[in-house]
Amino acid sequence: MSEPEMDEVTENLAASFSVSNIPNDTAAPHPRFSQYKIKTNLPNQDKRRKKLLELQKQRRYDYVNHVRRLAENDWSLDIRDDASCLMDEDRKLGDEEMDWMVQYCKPPRFYKNQLMLSEWLVEVPDNLESDWYVVPCPEGKRSLVVASKGKTIAYTKSGCRVNTFPSSLPGGSRQQQIQSGNYTLLDCVFSLPNRTYYVLDVLCWKGHPVLDSETEFRFYWLQNKMSEIPDIKQQSKYNPYSFTSLPNYPCKAKELESLLTAPMPFAVPLDGLLFYHKRTDRKSVV
Repeated sequence: MSEPEMDEVTENLAASFSVSNIPNDTAAPHPRFSQYKIKTNLPNQDKRRKKLLELQKQRRYDYVNHVRRLAENDWSLDIRDDASCLMDEDRKLGDEEMDWMVQYCKPPRFYKNQLMLSEWLVEVPDNLESDWYVVPCPEGKRSLVVASKGKTIAYTKSGCRVNTFPSSLPGGSRQQQIQSGNYTLLDCVFSLPNRTYYVLDVLCWKGHPVLDSETEFRFYWLQNKMSEIPDIKQQSKYNPYSFTSLPNYPCKAKELESLLTAPMPFAVPLDGLLFYHKRTDRKSVV
């Protein structure tokens, strides 16, 4: 390229670009423009917050509804939604065959898997002393106790009904004033020799579910409410089986040593020690 041609290209470039050392020149983009967040399709914080609160509210409603169904044994919606419960086998033979054989399937055990089952503590947590409780567990059968509509029913962990009796639990006897929403659900260990239900945990007390509450609160709530009914520990005509809440201890070295060397708080043999994290809830059972 010749020198005149080079000069022409330089002039054209100078006319096309304007370079200025003036701060915040209006000919240039706004200096804050590059600091703006890139727009996305995600909802803003307010919308996301409202959605989270709505999900939390719905989840809370599900817990309340689930406990109500367990207490009142009302599973009509679940049965109606299960279209497989009715099977028309002879319909395959043709419309001319009128003698249909309808097979009713066995309804599922709705009370199955409602208890938190334990597993071996293989590794000792680093926060064992600060964030865990230990509960001595007696030998016996794990039971879900449901007190509602003036009677108390005990279910096995597999959902089988094994006993029906009156009790002093809220909603568990016809001697009490039967009210809607007055029901109690407890996680227990049943000892046949002394006719006692040892209460490990509470799912609901007097219509107030605590499935989504932390262990620390559930244990406090259980001990507090059980102490309000002293007759519940005594066997009588209207309370043929006694209910005793099991104590919990912090997992400190001295507490564990004292627990293992002192007599157990029950007359039956010790089955083992159960460790509960203070911040866990029972939502996994729903």
